[in-house]
Amino acid sequence: MSLDGWEPFWLGPSSHRLYAALHAASGASSTGIVLVPPLLHELPRSRRFITEVASELAGLGLPTLRFDFHGTGDSGGSGEELDLASMHRDLELAVAALRERTRIKRLVLVAWRGGALALRGWLESGGAADLILLWEPIVDGGAWVQELVETDARERALRPPPRAGVPRMTDPSDGQLMGFPAPSRLRADLGKTRLDKGMHRDDVPMWAIVRNDLAELPVDIARTLPLPANAPSFNVGAAMDATFFLTPPVRELVGKLGQAVREEAWA
Repeated sequence: MSLDGWEPFWLGPSSHRLYAALHAASGASSTGIVLVPPLLHELPRSRRFITEVASELAGLGLPTLRFDFHGTGDSGGSGEELDLASMHRDLELAVAALRERTRIKRLVLVAWRGGALALRGWLESGGAADLILLWEPIVDGGAWVQELVETDARERALRPPPRAGVPRMTDPSDGQLMGFPAPSRLRADLGKTRLDKGMHRDDVPMWAIVRNDLAELPVDIARTLPLPANAPSFNVGAAMDATFFLTPPVRELVGKLGQAVREEAWA
């Protein structure tokens, strides 16, 4: 089944089933892209945006696969099962699926926000790519988790009084952050993960799309693309009415990214 140029399908065994979608490029291409999604509340808010980015990249001749981590989005499993180890397995499944379905020779990974933290361990465990692009990445997992805990507390305090007989969901012991399951194992994993120079590999160049300068991004970055100042933000609380889409300035940026990837001098 194809939907407006992209095809949804399932990845992995029935016990660990992932939702994925392939945005095929017209004609043969030797380079393909896997999109690594953001985490928790930032995923549903950006779903339309990421879908549009995938279609743009495919339109530039780069077959692009997007997917949801196990226990998130439309994938199977419970959010209680989500941790970095499961995300590493999911990345392997997604990369293998793109290679199998497109026969690409070169692989690019584009990771949004907290999804970039999953790449650290994946690379250390032997994950192979030809180029990695970090899109507004979370640099310090521990600081991010603490920020989410504090923001979650404010969000809970703002919730309206419940209907009669319905408990008010203000107790942080329910294990959620920003309305999504965040088990202690996931929090611990993220809390000890940072993007630093130890993440760099000489054989995998890294690019970054950032809104501000790179003073807070201690990874060796070979190339940067500036995000427009008025680009939609991921960091605006838990309200789902904050869902955003591909604005014209960001669409232009994605075009520049696709062109840069196509022109990269591959070894």
